[in-house]
Amino acid sequence: ALFERELLSAGGAGGDATAVAPGAFKATNFGSFVRQLNLYGFHKTPVLAGAGAAGLPGSAGPLLRFCSPYFRRDRPDLLVHIKRLTRANRERLAAGLEVRSRQPSRFQQ
Repeated sequence: ALFERELLSAGGAGGDATAVAPGAFKATNFGSFVRQLNLYGFHKTPVLAGAGAAGLPGSAGPLLRFCSPYFRRDRPDLLVHIKRLTRANRERLAAGLEVRSRQPSRFQQ
């Protein structure tokens, strides 16, 4: 609930300077956000024991962690390998063809 309210809602965190830019995420609920992560090749990984969200305000359960081999700190060069796994892209990969990325958005530049 906290993630949806602070990051996915259209209003963001109410003028907080650290808030994500409005419209940075197309999803407005957490389930849709997770689906998008999966489409871009991210996978849910186990969280270390004791790292639950029991003490976080607005938390409805344990913390979730998503990982991708191409999303690494201090490695922006790997981001070009993150591609949306659409049906057409899966077919191209299966045929051994290259899957091209979109041009970088203003957030990536």
